Amino acid sequence: MKRFITILIMILFSWQAEAQGDGSGRVRNLRVAYITERLNLPPEQNARFWGVYNRYLDERASLRRVYRDQFARGRGGDVDGYDANRFIDDNIEYKEKDLELSKKYKAELLRVISAQQLVDLYQAEREFKQMLIEKLRKR
Repeated sequence: MKRFITILIMILFSWQAEAQGDGSGRVRNLRVAYITERLNLPPEQNARFWGVYNRYLDERASLRRVYRDQFARGRGGDVDGYDANRFIDDNIEYKEKDLELSKKYKAELLRVISAQQLVDLYQAEREFKQMLIEKLRKR
C-alpha cells in the first residue's frame, strides 16, 4: 500500500511538472523519487511533506527567476561602477531572501517531519545535486 501511494504521488508530480513546461519536470520527478526513497515517510506524513516541500521549491524557483532576469539584463558587455555595485547588492539581497525562505520553510517542515528527517532531507538534497553533477560530467 505504501509503495502504491508513493507511485501515485510521483505520477501526480510528473503531471504537475509537465504542465509547467519548463523542461525541469524530469529532474523534479527524479528528485521526488530520490527524496521519497531516502526519507521513507509513512503515507499520511508523505502527502503533507510534499505539499509543503513543493511550495518551498516553487517559491525558491520564483526567487531564482527574478534574480536571473535581473542578472541577464545587466550582462552584455562592460558595466560601469554603478551597475557593478548594483549587481553586487542584488546578489546579496538574493542570498538574504533565499535564507529567509529557508528559515520560513524550516519551521513549516518541522511541523510535518522530525528534525532528524529534516537533516536527512538536507543530506538527500545534497546527494541528489551531486549525483546530477556527476551524470552531467559523464556526458
